[in-house]
Amino acid sequence: MKVFVCMNSIPLEVLQTLGHLEIIKASAAAGADGIEIRRELLGPDDTLEELGALCRELNLDIYYSAPDFLIGTNHQMNEIGFKRLAREADELGAELLKMPLGNYDFFKTDMFRMNEVLVENLQNRELKITIENDQTLGGGNVNRIAHFLSRTEKLDIPIRLTFDTGNWLYTEEVPMKAAKDLAGYVDYIHLKQVKREKEEWVTEPVSLPLQPDVIELMERFSGTCPRAIEFPVTLENVETYISHMKMERGVSHERA
Repeated sequence: MKVFVCMNSIPLEVLQTLGHLEIIKASAAAGADGIEIRRELLGPDDTLEELGALCRELNLDIYYSAPDFLIGTNHQMNEIGFKRLAREADELGAELLKMPLGNYDFFKTDMFRMNEVLVENLQNRELKITIENDQTLGGGNVNRIAHFLSRTEKLDIPIRLTFDTGNWLYTEEVPMKAAKDLAGYVDYIHLKQVKREKEEWVTEPVSLPLQPDVIELMERFSGTCPRAIEFPVTLENVETYISHMKMERGVSHERA
């Protein structure tokens, strides 16, 4: 099982001070298998080609994340945004592009046009596309996501799911139920722990060792499915978290 480090798990002031290149080097030294580059965190001096080249030099897998909705406010695919992001993912050399679902409508969204756009822009590419359950009521609803993914599966549209364990709480969904309903569509997992604080949800470091409920949730997914750290870490403790996440499968097998 591969463990990724998301760039938004590093304190913003550290990322801005050291820069993406140094954080990538530190993550590789800590034992990470991959890096998730976040479009919204790129600065004016960051170039996708340079970031991708360093990741490949360090033998790190590369995933690319953007906050742009896959489906716009008109309930149709965000074609302009998707085409731009697909080009950027190519520049980066990413293996996976992740976007939030957005404004999917059971009846209005033209799935056939979506498939055409994907075919036009992914020819001869091995770029995986996933949606992610986000913190919005539209993009974090289990039934809506399940409906969308069941249609993509039936129409052979190559879109899968990034499962964010913490975001479900923002939309009053139950993570374990979501995992039960959606596990078959999941290609990537964001591990996140959130707690309620002054009427809002706040992301906090995951407890170590991993708690039984976290391990039980992870067991819902394929053991080969990459996991990502998407909770606050430091360059001093990220190695510890990576190590514990890699041991998780062995621990669960011993319990069985």
